[in-house]
Amino acid sequence: MEPKTNKPPICTIVAGPNGTGKTTFASIYLPDRKNFINADEIAKAFSEPTGRDIRAAKSFFGKVNEFTECRESFAIESTLSGRGYLKKISQLLSDGWRVELYYLWVPSIDVSINRVAERVRHGGHNIPAKIIARRYPRSVHNFIYYYAPLCNLTVCINNSTKKPNFIFIQRDGGAIEIIDKKSYHLLKQVAENDRERSKK
Repeated sequence: MEPKTNKPPICTIVAGPNGTGKTTFASIYLPDRKNFINADEIAKAFSEPTGRDIRAAKSFFGKVNEFTECRESFAIESTLSGRGYLKKISQLLSDGWRVELYYLWVPSIDVSINRVAERVRHGGHNIPAKIIARRYPRSVHNFIYYYAPLCNLTVCINNSTKKPNFIFIQRDGGAIEIIDKKSYHLLKQVAENDRERSKK
């Protein structure tokens, strides 16, 4: 358990569509973030496939609640293709936590699909292409319109190149500091297209 300090505990979220390199990014660029809760690794621990996802989810949120209750900093990864974390983030902020979001992006669904295929060739877990394609725009939409404005620190990164490139930074829902205009506009277009689709 962490020693008590005046600093608030931190919840770090490493997010992005499937195949954007979230686990690798966390291991390289967030080495000081211990208590990293990886849903995929949890799922691997269950050898019986029947009900694996449900059991893994229960274990995942059990660990989140455990660290939350003892106010010990932790990190998670997510595609953010759903909005299930919004309530938890709001609760953490109300309880004096700091929430930092690092969102990894790649320029297209095809890049995500190819990245996952490459991962499978090296023994990693697979995700069907149709699921990747469905999650990709939802992830970007939810990130731009719901998650980014909510967190204390949001860092959006283009992770399609060898070295990650910053797209924008936002603090406490304030003004967005755009670093890569081209990537930012592509990102916004994906989000806006998905928002229009969801209205139909």
